[in-house]
Amino acid sequence: MMNTVRPRNPDVLLRAVRMIFGVSCLRCGISRPDPVMAHIRNWPGTLKVVTTKMKGSVPETEKFTKVIDEYTYSLFHNIGNVLPLCPNCHALFDGAKYTESDEREIRQLRDEAVRQPEVLEQAIAYIRAELAGRTNRCSHKDEAGDRLHTRRTDTSALGAPLTWVMNGFRRGLDLGDPNIVVNTATPGQHYHVALDRGSVDQCFGTSDSGCSDSELVV
Repeated sequence: MMNTVRPRNPDVLLRAVRMIFGVSCLRCGISRPDPVMAHIRNWPGTLKVVTTKMKGSVPETEKFTKVIDEYTYSLFHNIGNVLPLCPNCHALFDGAKYTESDEREIRQLRDEAVRQPEVLEQAIAYIRAELAGRTNRCSHKDEAGDRLHTRRTDTSALGAPLTWVMNGFRRGLDLGDPNIVVNTATPGQHYHVALDRGSVDQCFGTSDSGCSDSELVV
């Protein structure tokens, strides 16, 4: 059976929201008290979307249910589904008895924000940081139980930011060189990113001596 319990907000997603959007409420502009991370599509709405998409697709099995749970989690806790709101605006948005704010307004605020050059520059910094590898993310351990890697890259977290940045380049914004190279903590591995095309290539070999092999990631 599909897990319907709302997952807690991961700290790493909150940090990503602040990194890209800053520390001011996107609705009213205040920065104190500290804005909280608000979801554009709420948890019941996310469950409804997933249930509608998956209904009758395959027989329900333990393996399939796990995949669906992971997909639902990633759809809900996605940088493309969150933004910073102050506690008051968040309450107005979430509260069923209030009509001052709704999903359409909040989504529009997010869309307006990701058209701003300063936000897109911060999104590029986020893309760089994600590709370089986030600390304490890797679960691989040796026989003694120690971590095998200090950092790990997750390209699945780049979908929305890459799209925002790509659209910015297509609108003619000056966001710097669209072609960047990001080295990782893993020796002999780096990424070539075409920000104006929204593509990421994982390459092997040192970035300054040429690539021996490459694989399109995003």
